[in-house]
Amino acid sequence: MLHGGFPAGDRAGLLRQLALIADQAGFEAFWVEDHARLPDEELRAAEGDPAVDQPLEAWTTLAYLAGVTTRVKLGTEVTPVTLRHPSQMAKTVATLATLTGGRVIFGAGTGWHKPEFLSHGIPFEPREARFAKSCEAIAIMRALWTEPSVDFAGSFYTLADARLAPKPGPIPIWFGGFSDQLLSAIVRYGDGWILGTNPDPAFVAARWDRLRELCREAGGDPDEIAVAVPLMAHLSRDRERAQASLDGYIARGDFGRWLGDFFGENARAFGLWGTPDDAFPKLKPYLDLGVRDFIFDLRPPGIALETAELLASEILPRLTSS
Repeated sequence: MLHGGFPAGDRAGLLRQLALIADQAGFEAFWVEDHARLPDEELRAAEGDPAVDQPLEAWTTLAYLAGVTTRVKLGTEVTPVTLRHPSQMAKTVATLATLTGGRVIFGAGTGWHKPEFLSHGIPFEPREARFAKSCEAIAIMRALWTEPSVDFAGSFYTLADARLAPKPGPIPIWFGGFSDQLLSAIVRYGDGWILGTNPDPAFVAARWDRLRELCREAGGDPDEIAVAVPLMAHLSRDRERAQASLDGYIARGDFGRWLGDFFGENARAFGLWGTPDDAFPKLKPYLDLGVRDFIFDLRPPGIALETAELLASEILPRLTSS
């Protein structure tokens, strides 16, 4: 799976090229970020200017990419569920699913960047309430996708005889995150789980064990939940070029404590960088755990196209044969 990352510069052209590589090379899905606003350090790291290079609206972007692809699934990594009203979100996703013949994955999260909400006048509830609100929103969307009409009276949302057509049927929901709260939502509603970017394999193993435990407690089958590990990818046949790209990303980002856990030194330790021969062995610890889905995060844009081409020609064939 490929993640379009944050495209500065020729956004449409680069995204189109990356999505076509995903479509033609045999990747399962192409993902884009879903944010109204990102931290300045994350934008700078990806060669962007925070004043002008905020992310594109994700679902409009996916609709554009649907028109230039024919096979690859399209998803968000991930949508902060309460950033939009669930009825409107359900309609948007259903429309894209209808027009693409079902090539949609709804990536879901509870939101984490408080300024993204508050600066646009959108409530950002405390963690427990935000989780409960997110679960209500997911329940509403699932019902609108499958039921003739929906009446819903919750703590955050109320619907009366709400109708959505055409019906797309069930749409896969992949949750991003790793807290016990998030894992419980996966057990209740999820088809897939997306971990934090560049996770330590030991962390993946521990959290996966916890997901299995919660699944068994609820009477579910943990083997029915897909598990995806996102890894930043800086690939080149020139090792020094790849390393310079990674070093530049980390230096420009000047990430704080929380983001730094994933985008800083974790990128060096666990991310995919260097030549393809350097990079492929980095996947082995995850493969040994049983991970079969990876999301390769293509940023910054200066090396994204080169990385995508090498992932398609050198990494994907080895993965499919392993």
